[in-house]
Amino acid sequence: MRPGPRQPRATAPQTPRDAAARPPRAPQSFRVGGRGPAPAPPRPKVGRSRGGGTAGESEVSCGAVAGFHTWQGICCEVWVQWRAFCVSLSVGAQLLFLAMCSHQRRVPQRFHVCECLEPTRCLGLRQLQSQVRAPIYNSSLGIHEADLFKTPATLISFIYPAQNPDLLKKLAEKRATVLAMDQVPRVTIAQGYDALSSMANIAGYKAVVLAANHFGRFFTGQITAAGKVPPAKVLIIGGGVAGLASAGAAKSMGAVVRGFDTRAAALEQFKSLGAEPLEVDLKESGEGQGGYAKEMSKEFIEAEMKLFAKQCQDVDIIITTALIPGKKAPILFNKDMIESMKEGSVVVDLAAEAGGNIETTKPGEMYVHKGVTHIGYTDLPSRMATQASTLYSNNIIKLLKAISPDKENFYFDPKDDFDYGTLDHVIRGTVVMKDGKVIFPAPPPNNIPQGAPVKQKTVAELEAEKAATITPFRKTMTSASVYTAGLAGMLGLGIVAPNAAFTQMVTTFGLSGIVGYHTVWGVTPALHSPLMSVTNAISGLTAVGGLVLMGGHYLPENISQSLAVLSAFISSVNIAGGFLVTQRMLDMFKRPTDPPEYNYLYLLPGGVFIGGYAAALSGGYNIEQVMYLGSGLCCVGALAGLSTQGTARLGNALGMIGVAGGLAATLGSLNPSPELLAQMSGAMALGGTIGLTIAKRIQITDLPQLVAAFHSLVGLAAVLTCVAEYMIEYPHFATDPAANLTKIVAYLGTYIGGVTFSGSLVAYGKLQGILNSAPLLLPGRHALNAGLLAASIGGMVPYLIDPSYTTGITCLGSVSALSAVMGVTLTAAIGGADMPVVITVLNSYSGWALCAEGFLLNNNLLTIVGALIGSSGAILSYIMCVAMNRSLANVILGGYGTASTAGGKPMEITGTHTEINVDNAVEMIKEANSIIITPGYGLCAAKAQYPIADLVKMLREQGKNVRFGIHPVAGRMPGQLNVLLAEAGVPYDIVLEMDEINEDFPETDLVLVIGANDTVNSAAQEDPNSIIAGMPVLEVWKSKQVIVMKRSLGVGYAAVDNPIFYKPNTAMLLGDAKKTCDALQAKVRESYQS
Repeated sequence: MRPGPRQPRATAPQTPRDAAARPPRAPQSFRVGGRGPAPAPPRPKVGRSRGGGTAGESEVSCGAVAGFHTWQGICCEVWVQWRAFCVSLSVGAQLLFLAMCSHQRRVPQRFHVCECLEPTRCLGLRQLQSQVRAPIYNSSLGIHEADLFKTPATLISFIYPAQNPDLLKKLAEKRATVLAMDQVPRVTIAQGYDALSSMANIAGYKAVVLAANHFGRFFTGQITAAGKVPPAKVLIIGGGVAGLASAGAAKSMGAVVRGFDTRAAALEQFKSLGAEPLEVDLKESGEGQGGYAKEMSKEFIEAEMKLFAKQCQDVDIIITTALIPGKKAPILFNKDMIESMKEGSVVVDLAAEAGGNIETTKPGEMYVHKGVTHIGYTDLPSRMATQASTLYSNNIIKLLKAISPDKENFYFDPKDDFDYGTLDHVIRGTVVMKDGKVIFPAPPPNNIPQGAPVKQKTVAELEAEKAATITPFRKTMTSASVYTAGLAGMLGLGIVAPNAAFTQMVTTFGLSGIVGYHTVWGVTPALHSPLMSVTNAISGLTAVGGLVLMGGHYLPENISQSLAVLSAFISSVNIAGGFLVTQRMLDMFKRPTDPPEYNYLYLLPGGVFIGGYAAALSGGYNIEQVMYLGSGLCCVGALAGLSTQGTARLGNALGMIGVAGGLAATLGSLNPSPELLAQMSGAMALGGTIGLTIAKRIQITDLPQLVAAFHSLVGLAAVLTCVAEYMIEYPHFATDPAANLTKIVAYLGTYIGGVTFSGSLVAYGKLQGILNSAPLLLPGRHALNAGLLAASIGGMVPYLIDPSYTTGITCLGSVSALSAVMGVTLTAAIGGADMPVVITVLNSYSGWALCAEGFLLNNNLLTIVGALIGSSGAILSYIMCVAMNRSLANVILGGYGTASTAGGKPMEITGTHTEINVDNAVEMIKEANSIIITPGYGLCAAKAQYPIADLVKMLREQGKNVRFGIHPVAGRMPGQLNVLLAEAGVPYDIVLEMDEINEDFPETDLVLVIGANDTVNSAAQEDPNSIIAGMPVLEVWKSKQVIVMKRSLGVGYAAVDNPIFYKPNTAMLLGDAKKTCDALQAKVRESYQS
């Protein structure tokens, strides 16, 4: 319909056919309201849409866009069951009003709107087509709507260009200009044109109305005389416009509303409407682009599905709104979930047109499946036709008015260069085709505002939240339960104790464990390596068990005596080698400025202790128990002496005195014949000689594998001693009331010794390079280990029930083999970087094996020393696990990830790294006044400690403050890097632990990271989803400048990318650590000498 001034009465009005015959004016630029003769507008007629909806003044009748001379009316939508129109009655009247005012310059007294035209008539007359649905094939006419367009034409509609390339081709043939309402940018200036939000708002509301119509109860709860009726529970998935509209409508009707969304902001909006926001345990942000949530990780989706499955069993109504732009809607509810809902429940799938979020949805239909009503309508906005038409027509008219710079001549000019949030941005985003040329997608605008990124909670914040969830009652109850179990266990031991000697031994064991616990905690981390070495030497007291069980003359006379002499022999290797290695390490920590030492004077207390015992023994005094006590106290002093550098050498001397006194007391109590004494002396002398030879030749870099090898000897000695004790004591089992206890201890000692023996050998092979250091993850390894453990425990049944010697020896042999295999499978599954924990655990095992010998032989010394070593290894293992934020079980079972790992998708690292050469690094070093060096295992492997020590010496001479920061697990055993740096001559007082130096990084000018990766990885603090989340690390990135010296940008042992490589204050100096350190040392020396 072409609006214009009223014509004289004498002039006959033109018919629609006449109008159709008149050639249309070119659409490039046209006026709103034409000049010249025009017919009076016809009176409105009531039309009926294709879907059967009646349009009238109370509903939607017609409307169009003013300004086109060929405008004759409004086309009905041909989409199945679509009832809404593109322009409402009121908007059509407004357009007509504007057109007539523009032409006549006066307010008309009466308005009329046009009739609703059939598609063929409409499209054949008009050059501007505005509709809701995109043009489709009209089956009733046998032609595509796009083929009916004038050439050229202008179309305003929902187009979805990415999904409809064929439609764009058809429109291009018509040289059409297309404004896609679905492509209106979501910016502030375009809020009035956002038809997607308008339709989503209606769909969300209508979904609740339909659900209420098909649900058998009120939404609100009621308490009446007839009884109580609970409120309906509504679950809404998606916190967009539709989801929030549904939440508001359902809440206003009295329902209990729950909302789920992956975006934190959407959850807050649910909460503001009075709905209960639902979250999964995994922390992962779902913030996406264009108002949609992003696709989530596999782990998040699995947790999400578990939440939905649980909710399905509780809620009455589910409304889903989740969409992925350009893709099929994700399936969030499978068939099993829907079938678990209560009969009479209702589900409304607003994503049905895109495939649906519910597996059982039938798009466009409503049906009942297993008692659950499914509503999958794809035309929910048109089911509220008046509201939909009103809002959509307002969107169109506001858009058309806004994009034309001229209020009379309608035109627009899409530009490829535009700023964000401007009208040019709206025009360019909305117009997907111009004069038949596809210009979709629009180029990105200039000056895109960088919204504040969603602040991801740090690991510390998540840990604090987790701790806050533990109520004081639960915390106290847990503590009380532990003490209850401990005290109940003590009562149980008292009940099953066969005699007073066993109770006394348990008392000795308990007190020794407490003493060892408090003693080991006082050892400085820098001396952890000497601590392990001295405990290794002390654990050689397994020789006591061998000496007790030895027999014969110059040679053993049976199998049990042969096992005993072998045990004494290999234990002597540990004793001599362990103390010598400890002494070598302590000597490395000596500084040139330290006062002279006179450690040979400690021979005086040792001579008095052993000589005095010999004199007392010759005098007929029986003081073995006092000797054992003194030896045990000396061993405690050995551990306590390693608490500081000043007393470390005293500690090593006390350890030697304690072991020597224990062996002397054992020989004195046995009173062996000269032949047997010669056998004992020969075995121990040979073992000691071998141990001294190994300890003298070993390089300090090979210390971890030496410790592992010595641990294997302790384990083997324990196995041999336990088996030999069973053989010797077997004839007395029938009359001994403590026989079963002896057998149990022998069995346990054999098992622990077997695991220690084989596990230590595998650790040695990995550290020495004989075996691959990578974890060997056998298929079903957990089931295999569980089976081996079950078989080992099960072997105890025939061992205790059948008193025969054959059965007992067979069971001990079987458990030896099973425990050896288990030691291999457990240790092989642990990677080389976890060796610090492995070595400390094996150290602890050797102590418990020694305790088993003490119980077996009723020897206080072995029990005391075993408890000391066992607690020492356990504490060191705990320290290592805390340093990695992992549980001991996680490490021992070959697991990955820390205790704080959320389990979602790790954050993506963006940016580029900066590489420098040696000359650049030298300049940075010369300019820095405060320098911290953080070495890793790469320094150990490259043996780069010597050039670094020289470099540090030169820099300190220049007045620079140079220090080292050591991570507890940097190396292959606790304290290894401290020993290596001490060997190279680095003063121990500038080598600080992580906890001592971390707070100094912000004031540091330069940090040199040498061969370290995971121990300086900022993802441990920045990414809760990282597998090293929560692991304490050296915070090197907080310094002013960082130089990372590595072979490549590759990941560390944990296989986690390191964000510090890409931080702006980090420079990468790639290459071999030894060669790079040599070059740095030479260049710095040259620069200072020139």
